[in-house]
Formats: sequence, structure tokens, C-alpha cells
Amino acid sequence: MKRFATLLLMFTLFAPGAALAQGITEEPIGNLAQLMRGLMFPNANKLFDVQAVEPGGELPEMTPEIRDAVSALMGSTSSRFAAIYRGWPEVEGAAVALADGAKLAMMEGRLCDNGLPAPVDRADYIEGARLLEESAVNVLRGAQEQDYEAVWDAINYVNDSCTHCHKTYRDGPDSRQEPRCQ
Repeated sequence: MKRFATLLLMFTLFAPGAALAQGITEEPIGNLAQLMRGLMFPNANKLFDVQAVEPGGELPEMTPEIRDAVSALMGSTSSRFAAIYRGWPEVEGAAVALADGAKLAMMEGRLCDNGLPAPVDRADYIEGARLLEESAVNVLRGAQEQDYEAVWDAINYVNDSCTHCHKTYRDGPDSRQEPRCQ
């Protein structure tokens, strides 16, 4: 019994550490198109929306009655919780997602939608990722200072960084049917 208790104690102390030591995988999970659709596209659109609606305005209070009404009308989790991180925190989050997303797009082993390796070693692709990170960090700085004009201007450079890669690696005569990311 004493031996069992000792083994149980050792397992309890060391097993969680062994799981933590393994860490996460270093290989990309999705292809570049999936990364763009899941991370880059929605967060870039949040930033582009900022150029139409300033996030610093007064936000309506979410009373329990309003929250219950929203839940009843919009049953999805995304709809219910869409207003939690609104305003400047939403801009900051979108900027961070894009800045870190640039690093994810550069991961060795990332594949394109057509199964070919993403061009992570090409100078123009590297420059596009660098431009995205830099412009998104500038948006983040402006959002942290709640400086609408600085954010508005920095978002133009986010757009430029997207265009930098899209014109070479995504857009074609029919970018929905042609192989992408060549």
C-alpha cells in the first residue's frame, strides 16, 4: 500500500510536467488559404471597418434585458458575445492577430491551397509578411493611444501589405479557380 501511495504521489507530481514539456507542435496545421480565411481576412476586415466607424465612440450599456433579447434573437455564441470586446479593444485584438498572423504565414512547412509549399523563402513574400507585421503593430500602437487618425492611416498600410502578396500569390484572371500561391 505504501508503494502504491508513493507511485500515486510521483505520478501526480510529475505527469503534468511531462505533458507540459511536450509543448505544442511546431508544424503548421492548416494551409495558407485556411490561415487567411480563418485569421487574416476577418481581422483585416475589422480594421477596415474602423475607417468607416470610429471605435472611440460611446458604447451602449449591455443591460441584462438587452443581453437576453440579443441571446433570444441571435442564438449563436459568436452573435451573443460579439459585443464584449468592442471598440478599441477589438481594434487592438485584430491588430495583434494580423501581426502574429504574419509570423504564422511564414512557418516552415506551410502549404498553399494547391498543395505546394508556401513561398516562405522568397524575398517578396518575406517582405509582404514584414509589411503586414509592421503596419499591424502601428495600428496596435495607435489603438492603445486611442488615436483615431494614426489608426486610420496605419490601416492604409495594412491594405498595402495585403495587396503586396495578393497581386503575386493570390490574384489572377479568376483567383477562385486558378491554383493559388505559386
